[in-house]
Amino acid sequence: MAAVTRAWEPRTASERAVQLALIPASLAYGAAVAIRNRLYDAGWLEQARVDARVLSVGNLTVGGTGKTPAALWLAQALADRGRRVGIIARGYRKRRPGVVVVGVNGTPLVSAEEGGDEAVMLARRFAGPVVTGERRADAAAEACARFAVDTVVLDDGFQHRALARDADLVLLADDEASRHLLPAGSRRELLGALTRARALLAVGDGDARSSPAPGLPPQFRGRLVPTSLVDQTWREAPLGALGGARVVAVSGVARPDRFIATLERCGARVVERLVFPDHHDYSPADVARIVSAGRAGELLATEKDLVKLAGRSGLEHLRGLRVTLQVDDGDRLVDLLEAA
Repeated sequence: MAAVTRAWEPRTASERAVQLALIPASLAYGAAVAIRNRLYDAGWLEQARVDARVLSVGNLTVGGTGKTPAALWLAQALADRGRRVGIIARGYRKRRPGVVVVGVNGTPLVSAEEGGDEAVMLARRFAGPVVTGERRADAAAEACARFAVDTVVLDDGFQHRALARDADLVLLADDEASRHLLPAGSRRELLGALTRARALLAVGDGDARSSPAPGLPPQFRGRLVPTSLVDQTWREAPLGALGGARVVAVSGVARPDRFIATLERCGARVVERLVFPDHHDYSPADVARIVSAGRAGELLATEKDLVKLAGRSGLEHLRGLRVTLQVDDGDRLVDLLEAA
């Protein structure tokens, strides 16, 4: 798998050759996805409905565009408007099968292994219910029945068409990996799928476009902003402590370079990088490696990794970097998603 993902952004002749060899598989994959979407559009494949408004946050690519922070931002914005909001996610790599109530009232009820790392992180930061399940329709139905939610925010739900939704917010990726469909690139669907969305959100540091591209939904601009450090009791500390600090960066996310760059913008001196695969299941050997590396500087992880590493022996001083999504003209975006 690592050889395939390296070929998404080829830098050597051998990686370019691998990507070229994968193009036929990408064409077949794209045809299968297009047929599946047509079956849903025509009503041949059934969509489940729940007694709540369903708003999906997703993208066209695999990982790294900020879907989970966007789902949190949207859920909080809706809750601030008085909606009874629940967040629904698949719970990627969770070990407990079926529907899992991950957290309520800002408190996780299960571990990251049982409910999924991103879901536990959401449960720590959102006061409403967070529920996971391989069948998102079942998880959404549980949230409606048990917690009387009137609005469901579906995390990473754009391709999960088995649950009917009222509006889709799609995050945009702009990198070389997204130029090809799986498995030759990171894109899950053809670009034409963007017409299913109610709105598009580009998360990054570039300038916002002055007007939407022809034929596409309205486009908005947002950015992930570091806001604090969090310890293993989930207390926050100011970012000023990073100024000039020697830091060992620990990450198991899709875009580790962005995490490193954020730490450096906060003034940290990153003296060592420990990079693991996205959603990594940390073994005792991994923990020992992190503990050893911690002799060179302060251990800092992404918040998603902190929920999995907190409490491990030797990592008592590990902290996480908290980031928050800020959206330009956010009220107008929420209005658009809530419109009938």
